[in-house]
Amino acid sequence: MSLPGQAAVIGIATALQESSLKNLPGGDRDSVGLFQQRAGWGSYTDRADPKQSARLFFQALKKTRGWELMSVTAAAQAVQRSAFPDAYTKFEKTAAGLVATFQSHAEPGTAQAQIMAGSAMCGTGAAQSCPTTGMPVEAGLTPDALRVLRCTKQHWPQVTSLGGIGDRPSNVDRDHQEGRAIDAMIPNCHTDIGRKLGKTVADWAVANRQRLGVKYVIWNAHIWNVARAKEGWRACAGPNASCYSGPDDTAAHRDHVHISVYGNQAGQTSTTNSGTPVLPVDHYTISATFGQCSSHWANCHTGLDFAAATSTPIHATLSGIVVWTGWGGAYGNLTKVQDAGGVQTWYAHQSAITVKEGDTVTAGQTIGRVGATGNTTGPHVHLEIRVAGTPVDPDQWLTTRGVKP
Repeated sequence: MSLPGQAAVIGIATALQESSLKNLPGGDRDSVGLFQQRAGWGSYTDRADPKQSARLFFQALKKTRGWELMSVTAAAQAVQRSAFPDAYTKFEKTAAGLVATFQSHAEPGTAQAQIMAGSAMCGTGAAQSCPTTGMPVEAGLTPDALRVLRCTKQHWPQVTSLGGIGDRPSNVDRDHQEGRAIDAMIPNCHTDIGRKLGKTVADWAVANRQRLGVKYVIWNAHIWNVARAKEGWRACAGPNASCYSGPDDTAAHRDHVHISVYGNQAGQTSTTNSGTPVLPVDHYTISATFGQCSSHWANCHTGLDFAAATSTPIHATLSGIVVWTGWGGAYGNLTKVQDAGGVQTWYAHQSAITVKEGDTVTAGQTIGRVGATGNTTGPHVHLEIRVAGTPVDPDQWLTTRGVKP
């Protein structure tokens, strides 16, 4: 049965929840095996055999329409129909770690196996990889933030205090609250040695931004931002500045380096063979950005939303071949276009799709109409850009190619 690695993550997370990954001879009522499958799944012999029970599970997953677009928990629940539909969530990272270890072929118990297991979902092989710190602060961090924390600690062991998840009510975003930021507290920050160390850490984060998934860095009342990279380091000053420069050393980031990340973008390449991209609509308002987290989405937001009037023409962002059209569950009416370099652009929630699978389209060509189908609170096109199968931030991706949303 040919299925991608994400299917393995779903299967392992399910088995961890149902049986703690043990082949149980019984369970609730007539449930049995790794997946605690009941009699309707098949014979006792099949359900009690790990190989056969896994085959039954993955056959059911494969038949679940749109499972590739679902979160791990949603896909597991679609197959299992558990009385506890959210119970699979807590096992997602463990399952991803196991799959990453298996795919790496690392010897069990080795440092490489530990790195792969602990750094699951931390980007591609082009991303930095550092061993776990064993610090409690690792709990709850997104993959990119986890990678930043571990690599900071590995490179500068003298940085003994690292901050992760926490409430920062005065911040301009929710990166700390949502596990997408790290604070590296600089020892002796008021000395020349301390200031030099802080600058070294900050410059390292900027220099390795792609390998770490960095979005912006603040140090010593100065900010560097991917979206404004050409401007370099900018002073935090003035009434409209996005960072503080007053007398409070912590608020002004004089005693620590703040590193915000995208979440799960480390190591993603930026190659495309389809020329200059085009925005999907001409007149719009950005209504949701990449990485936002709320009850609207099963996981954090994986695209950029362009709000526009219903029936507004949607343009292909890149030239390529239409590889999929149809109903995408929460995505509503969905079109996927793949360019010559393998980059996919997804256009969701359409009121009408005007191309079909197999069509060749050029950047700027109308491929559909804005709508409000699927999981949406109003008419817009959700643009999702996938590199090597993983969603990347469309704002950053487009901006680095000279097109600012």
